[in-house]
Amino acid sequence: MGGDIDSRLLLGALEQNAGNIDRAIKHYMIGVRGGDNGSLIQIEYLSLDGRATKDDYTKALRSYQEYLNEVKSTQRDAAAAANDEYKYID
Repeated sequence: MGGDIDSRLLLGALEQNAGNIDRAIKHYMIGVRGGDNGSLIQIEYLSLDGRATKDDYTKALRSYQEYLNEVKSTQRDAAAAANDEYKYID
């Protein structure tokens, strides 16, 4: 329940490869809410090929934006400007 956000991307990929798209999307959405850009990209790809709805992708974008708004700070902005390693997104 409170696991690693990066693992959600991997779990989503496993479910996606097994053909369980609904379960994959659920894992990806948990990842997105935790700030995982890779999960957002996977939902985008699923949306582009018709396996996820536009609504799924819209919800993912909104969740990711909410995450970015929560973590945004002057110090993070300064770090991101000084070093690409500290950018909010990949």
